[in-house]
Amino acid sequence: MEYLKPSNLLNLIVSPGKVFQKVKEKPDFLILIFLIPVIAALTTLFMPKVTEEALLEYVKRTIEDPQVQEATLKTLKLTKSPIFLAGTAFVNTFISFFIASFVLLVIVRLAGGEIDYKKALTIVAVANLVMIPYYIFYVIYARVVNLNILDIQMNFKYFIRTYLHVFAIWRYVLIGIGVFAACELNKAKSIIVSIVYSAVTLIMPIVSMFTQNFMKFGGR
Repeated sequence: MEYLKPSNLLNLIVSPGKVFQKVKEKPDFLILIFLIPVIAALTTLFMPKVTEEALLEYVKRTIEDPQVQEATLKTLKLTKSPIFLAGTAFVNTFISFFIASFVLLVIVRLAGGEIDYKKALTIVAVANLVMIPYYIFYVIYARVVNLNILDIQMNFKYFIRTYLHVFAIWRYVLIGIGVFAACELNKAKSIIVSIVYSAVTLIMPIVSMFTQNFMKFGGR
């Protein structure tokens, strides 16, 4: 696979334009759209497992009704199991490629760029290669602090830590560079495309965060 060669991976940091020039010549996304979801799934398998004792403590802390506690505990045992989390991570990451690529396709075409869906998929997939070290660092961090996913708070710090860390920001920068190199847009328009793309793809995480917090406080 061309884009997984060590020289190209290094160029995503030191000279990304060279990598995306190859996207213009030969868009190829097939392996990449499976690789990142697989890595995302493997990440969940290496995360600290939530013990049954931790699940029971969480249920007792958040729910008063014994019958509801029992039903909730059964649900959590399934949804917080490593296999379920890995499968969910794979599916969510895989689907997100197609949604994000469609968003990029629309934005670039509105800006007057030359792009088709295959090229959009390749730009997004190549840009997401920089997320691989993020997954590795996150697993190391989670195991060092023995992270309990039940205790994760959906707040502003969580949003920054999950969606606006240095790797995510560099991914958005790479989207702009990719558009400039492969879609016949000037630098100014490419920057605008990158900003708009970033804003649109961050809408759903923001809505999800506020919705969960609203339901949490509304239920008290």
